[in-house]
Parts: sequence; C-alpha cells; structure tokens
Amino acid sequence: MTATTKQERAAQASRFLEAVAGCGRKFFAHNGRVSRFEVDERGHVWFVDAYRPARIYTQCKWSKWRGFSEGGTLRALVLKLCDYIRTGEPQQLGLGPWPEWICSGDLWGYGEAMGQVRTAAMTHGLMPSNAELRGRPLADGPA
Repeated sequence: MTATTKQERAAQASRFLEAVAGCGRKFFAHNGRVSRFEVDERGHVWFVDAYRPARIYTQCKWSKWRGFSEGGTLRALVLKLCDYIRTGEPQQLGLGPWPEWICSGDLWGYGEAMGQVRTAAMTHGLMPSNAELRGRPLADGPA
C-alpha cells in the first residue's frame, strides 16, 4: 500500500517506530509509550517523544530540539523519516548492515533484532528494497 497523504505517511513512520520500540534495546519507547509523528492542519510534521511527551517541530533541523530524549543517531533517523513524510520518497535510513570495524558491526546494539528493524522499514515503504539501494559500499576498514 502506497501512502498518498502526509497523514498516511506519518502513520506509516509511527508504525515503524513501534517496530523499533518492540525489539532490541527498545529505542523510542518509555513506560509503555512509543514516540510518534503527527501532522497538523497546516501540514507541518511534528515528532512526539515517548519519554516526555513533548511535541517537537522537526523542520528546525539545526536547532536544539527541546524534549528530544534520544541521541544523535536516532535524531538523524527521525529527520530522514520526516523527509519521507514530507516528500513521499523512500529514504536511505542508514540501518546497516555495517562492517565489523564499526562497533563490531552492531552500531545500535540491537544484535539479530536489527534485521527486524530493516524488514519493518522496507515493509512500510520507508526505504528502498535492497535491490534499489544505490551508492558505494563502505570500505573494508578505516582509511
């Protein structure tokens, strides 16, 4: 199913966050709440954090996001998901797999659950399938 409106794409991205929160280290989850995306009546995309249900305006990419409880890697993921919500174009989300020299190949510390995260992203149409990925692969070691 292809999402045609920003609201539908926000719902897809929120379902992806639920998948991330449901496995591995349970990023985007806190005390039974899961972070989500909202689109207001003007079409602006907001991120609602699970830790402190703060509504964060995501268009201000370079300012400090007050109320965002996750780290920089997950903020970059949220920004890519916001780009998907705004444009409808699948994004390169950077969900691995990574070479062994980057955090022993497990950047998120999700272990085998990272495969579930990648599958959820492709299932929800948030990133291209493996056959559609473009760009050069990572080098075998640091330069």
